[in-house]
Amino acid sequence: MPQYRGIIIFFTAVTAVFILTQVWHARVAPEEEKKERERKLEGIAFIMGLGTPKMVDDASRLNSVTYKDGTMRVSYTLTQLAMGDIDVADFTTRAKAVAVEQSCAREGLGLFVKSGLVLVYIFEESSNSLIVNVQVSKSDCIQ
Repeated sequence: MPQYRGIIIFFTAVTAVFILTQVWHARVAPEEEKKERERKLEGIAFIMGLGTPKMVDDASRLNSVTYKDGTMRVSYTLTQLAMGDIDVADFTTRAKAVAVEQSCAREGLGLFVKSGLVLVYIFEESSNSLIVNVQVSKSDCIQ
């Protein structure tokens, strides 16, 4: 048996290194996935925000799109409405329904929302007074 001692030690060492590598990778892989997700979301926000402020249609302007720490903020101004023209409760209900439908179903952001991204839509009226903040999160997509 002494003639096999070297090969046994070699295979034991290789097995130990393999196991340690697997344990290390299992610990590091989620961190790398999180960093990659953050880079993708920052890129999406950058692309969406190019050229802002910009008119989306005749009545709404996209002011900015920002991303930080798991939250993407999308700011709009409704250019043809004043605060007195808006029923805030009705607007909030409608905006939330449309935001959930669009955010959860959209191919690009829907997957991120379903995996924990929080989208905050900020709506302002023509003089830049806040109408409402509408938040869409994972729990909204499950309903």
